[in-house]
Amino acid sequence: MKQKILFPFLMFAGLILLDSCEKEVFLDFDHQTALCLNCILNPAKTIEANLTLSRSINETGEFMPVNDATIELYENDSLMGQFTQGNNGIYTFKQKPVSGKHYKISVKAESFNTLTAESTVPYIPSIKHEKTNYVDYGNSLTRYDLKVELNDQPGANYYWLYSTSSVNDRKYGGGNYPMIAPFVDDFNKEYDNEAKFGFTYFMQIRLSDEGYDGQAMKFTIPDIPVMDNKKRMADYHFLSTDENYDKYIKTTIINRMKEQSDLPFYEPVQIYSNIENGTGIFGSCAVFSVKL
Repeated sequence: MKQKILFPFLMFAGLILLDSCEKEVFLDFDHQTALCLNCILNPAKTIEANLTLSRSINETGEFMPVNDATIELYENDSLMGQFTQGNNGIYTFKQKPVSGKHYKISVKAESFNTLTAESTVPYIPSIKHEKTNYVDYGNSLTRYDLKVELNDQPGANYYWLYSTSSVNDRKYGGGNYPMIAPFVDDFNKEYDNEAKFGFTYFMQIRLSDEGYDGQAMKFTIPDIPVMDNKKRMADYHFLSTDENYDKYIKTTIINRMKEQSDLPFYEPVQIYSNIENGTGIFGSCAVFSVKL
């Protein structure tokens, strides 16, 4: 019997991102319950992991948390210790990961094979920025350009840009300001006649250092509105991710774009996972934030 198996996943970038999503995989046999681990390392935060069970498309309701597992963390092959069990499948580790170090996670739960995954935590991106070209559009609306210089480190690096904001203490996240640069990945480019350049990027902007390895990547983010710092506040975030989290974000965005398209039928995207003997994501990122 062909069924569609659903796995929960999250998209965490140290500050925000997506949750309550699903991974779709088509198999030609009955659904076999699997463990799903989600854990993103960030050198600015203590570590949190979420462990649940997968479920069939025929099932409804919340994903079932797993609260009786043993989760261990290794740093450069040395055991750091065990996660503390919490409620609703949440496990915590009261230490912060360190940029440049390699981590391995091991998850043991009764009736399941041991889950393992690995990640090397990136360094915080080196960013120089300057607010320029203020333009008063009247009605208390002033905009400016944010000139950015991202100093790329030698070797393969993976960068993502997005903004967060709050209005009257209500928080919003996951957007971006359109920009033009030769190193922008156009995979999520959407055309919009009302946009400044005639297009936008869905959810986030991905930068590739291919062809710019070890160089200064300079670009401008235009037409950012001035915030009054009372009722409206915003930040722009520059993420450096490991390869695993980079692939996870990209496949998640591609799948979201297909879900929200006007096509009546579309082929689901395989959400990237680096979890052995299960599904989910164990990745890492480091974040540089600019207050707008």
